[in-house]
Amino acid sequence: MTKYARRWSVAAIATTMLGATALSGPAFAQTTTTTFGGGGFRNPSPSPSPSPSPPPQFQQQSIDPGPRGGAPGAGGAIPGLSSDEQNFFTAAKAVFNEVDGVPEGLGPRFNLDGCGGCHAFPAAGGSSPPTNPQVAVATAMGAKNTVPSFIRATGPVREVRFVNNPNGTPDGGVHALFVITGRSDAVGCNIAQPNFAAAVAANNAIFRIPTPTFGLGYIEAVPDASLQAAFSAAAQQKGSLGISGTFNHSGNDGTITRFGWKAQNKSLWIFAAEAYNVEQGVTNLGFPNEREDNPGCQFNNLPESRTNFTDQSKGVSLASGISDDVTNFAAFMRMLDPPTPATSGTQVAALTTTSAIGTAAGGTTPNNATPSSTAIARGQTVFSNIGCNACHIVNQKTGKSAITGVSNQTVQPYSDFALHTMGTGLQDRVSQGNANGQQFRTAPLWGVGQRLFFLHDGRTADIGNAITAHASSGSEANQVISNFNQLSFTDKQALASFLRSL
Repeated sequence: MTKYARRWSVAAIATTMLGATALSGPAFAQTTTTTFGGGGFRNPSPSPSPSPSPPPQFQQQSIDPGPRGGAPGAGGAIPGLSSDEQNFFTAAKAVFNEVDGVPEGLGPRFNLDGCGGCHAFPAAGGSSPPTNPQVAVATAMGAKNTVPSFIRATGPVREVRFVNNPNGTPDGGVHALFVITGRSDAVGCNIAQPNFAAAVAANNAIFRIPTPTFGLGYIEAVPDASLQAAFSAAAQQKGSLGISGTFNHSGNDGTITRFGWKAQNKSLWIFAAEAYNVEQGVTNLGFPNEREDNPGCQFNNLPESRTNFTDQSKGVSLASGISDDVTNFAAFMRMLDPPTPATSGTQVAALTTTSAIGTAAGGTTPNNATPSSTAIARGQTVFSNIGCNACHIVNQKTGKSAITGVSNQTVQPYSDFALHTMGTGLQDRVSQGNANGQQFRTAPLWGVGQRLFFLHDGRTADIGNAITAHASSGSEANQVISNFNQLSFTDKQALASFLRSL
């Protein structure tokens, strides 16, 4: 298909983010106090909170040193790619960062107009940026959308799912935030947004934020047997902590699925095809049918993203240029290098003392100290001692891969990629595949040092709050969080420093 000329510029996004003078939302973990029972950027839905806040006398100074500063520790290609692979990666990245209009397939219902807007920070392929692009896109090109209450300029990019249908049967599907009604490139379309205010008031709306895509080519290359072996190796430790867990599986071939908040997607291609249709409304080779069947909003032949018969990359990569968008998205993610952890306390603390983001957010140095390499090392020990590594398994081993340099590699995603019951505090009451409403995939921790929002719904920007939110009625993590709560403040802070080094 013909590409829309305008593209997301990651550099421009970064300039906008760092040039802000005031942010009214979360201070990106630069708060001066943390309530260890939860808090921070709360889910505005009346869903159950992780746990009540303790009395003021038990509030302590924040343990989170804040997101790591300096250059992004991710966003580049896997080292050692062949020249053809590198060219494909370069061209695919440009496709990933394109912005679509209605002629390119946007809508009729959508959450954003480009992959690069959701997966923007700290580099293309990441997660939510500090400035949420959904606010601007709501009225772009004359669109007549109202920004829902749970979408904020300084909050995370979000999608919303409804738990139940009006008749009480399970829903669980994505209800796109915006419509193309009123846009200058969608003359004649006249459809309305869903009633999000009513859904929120009825406790029928749950939220998801974008998952980072760094290093996922390695994860796709991990054989099922390797995942199962790593999971089994931690079985004794899991058992002693009251942790069980199970893998999500494909209903078609029975193999382990591993992508998405509930590990509901089998491959990066399926992950990309579904997102293209659900998040942008673009029909494609994987999802060729429109979700909105109003004939007044049908402007293009279907599927809107398809195999090209001429090179759309302008000579950068013929393979990319004739491939459909979904193949380009998947290739970009497959060849994204894993996040690079910090190697010194100075790197970890860059945002604590000099960050433009922290300054813009009105933040201060939470503990008036720079995390040291000693504290990071101590935090890594604490991580293991209290049992975090039972689910956030450090190492995974790849098998054979067609991508240069990916075969037979040991990577450190800090995840078992299994489902675990997280209790009433984090439940979303939505089932996907074998995952029920309280189960989530163990979130990989690589790159967490530069992440701004945490948990599936982005309810907090403070890593301490994210940790304690793991504990609630029925959660497999209760014993681990009990161990965390018994730590000295110094050890809690060391743990946070270690996590911000990843």
